[in-house]
Amino acid sequence: MRSDLNALEFADLRAFFVVAETGSFTRAAHRLEAAKSIVSRRIARLEQALSVALLQRTSSGAILTEEGQTYYDLARAAMGQLDSAAESIGGSLQDISGRIRVTIPIYFGVNYLASLFAEFMQMHPRIELDINISDEKVDIVREGFDMAVRTGHLGDSALIGRLLCHSRRTLVTSPAYLERMPPIERPEDLCEHRILHYSSLYPQELWRYHLGDETIPLRVTPQLRLNSATTLMAAVTAGQGLTVLPSYVTHTAVRDGQAVEVLPDIDWGVSPITLLTPPGRNSVRRVRTLLDFLVSRFNSRTV
Repeated sequence: MRSDLNALEFADLRAFFVVAETGSFTRAAHRLEAAKSIVSRRIARLEQALSVALLQRTSSGAILTEEGQTYYDLARAAMGQLDSAAESIGGSLQDISGRIRVTIPIYFGVNYLASLFAEFMQMHPRIELDINISDEKVDIVREGFDMAVRTGHLGDSALIGRLLCHSRRTLVTSPAYLERMPPIERPEDLCEHRILHYSSLYPQELWRYHLGDETIPLRVTPQLRLNSATTLMAAVTAGQGLTVLPSYVTHTAVRDGQAVEVLPDIDWGVSPITLLTPPGRNSVRRVRTLLDFLVSRFNSRTV
């Protein structure tokens, strides 16, 4: 049976891509602001037009068939261009509108991004920002996000990254902790101390520092593991131990005397802070405009 390409409709294609990315008709319906039955009908119409089953319905949602995966991989860049073209018709940059879903880490979001998001919305009053603030690294494609802010070096990924800024990593503790514990003169002395570990940024219990061109691993045994930088700094200032965190998290406590930097001459490395978008989303004008705005405000500086 031949495919009826003339019967393809943009709304049907969009429904397919959102279901494929979220793995769920329910989540897709929420993202598309449409009834689940309408999304299902659009998928059925697309499958009929293509004469192939694209999705396999399961008790937990939907998964791509082999043909559906092929179609998704080949067509997703074109889908992003169609989305961008539909958005751009007849409008100027000041007219951009629609929802942008962004996931950001808690501390960086509150202290560095909140005011910028407010400024962006003032510049573009028809934009709706849907912000998820969490230190958890969610699957931005599956969860339907347009953009994510991530701290740390990124692994292999199909996501598209743009550098926002850098942050120097620092070893910190409280003055009270230092007064009651053995002195720390070199990184190896840390084995005698209480280690607090930021599991969201460092999945492995391994810290690294640099001496010249050499990178030296330092395996740690944490007494406390936390996936929240804010809560971890609260533990530090309460005298619970030492941790390595980006300076954007530690600098306020150090400035106010609640924490001190330990071994300040040791280079603990730098954490890049990156904007990530799924393939195709960075070509959507409203998303690209927010990307460009944030990059221009930080200008790759160190925070």
